[in-house]
Amino acid sequence: GYQPFILDIISLLAILSAIMVVLTNNPIVSVLFLIALFVNISGYLMLIGINFIGLSYLLVYIGAVSILFLFVLMLINVRLSELESHRNNSLPLGYIVGIVILYFLNRAIPF
Repeated sequence: GYQPFILDIISLLAILSAIMVVLTNNPIVSVLFLIALFVNISGYLMLIGINFIGLSYLLVYIGAVSILFLFVLMLINVRLSELESHRNNSLPLGYIVGIVILYFLNRAIPF
């Protein structure tokens, strides 16, 4: 059988993949991390015994949605120089939105 720490490792890899989806500047690499996230979630579901949902997750999200994202990104041909030019313009807005979300989460779920 499997060991319970394998589920911890897979969930940690899923969290790291999700963070890298958001932090990566290159959209194609971001889609690849999204595919890794879907593989981790599917593996987690299959290990806890929900095989049908895990396999359908693989087929639907990796087989259709992620590949569609990848094809669209390759078709619009985003250049890295265009991504580098507008890097820190929305950083203050991101901080404000993050603080507002944390405020409402703290009010809804007090720690």
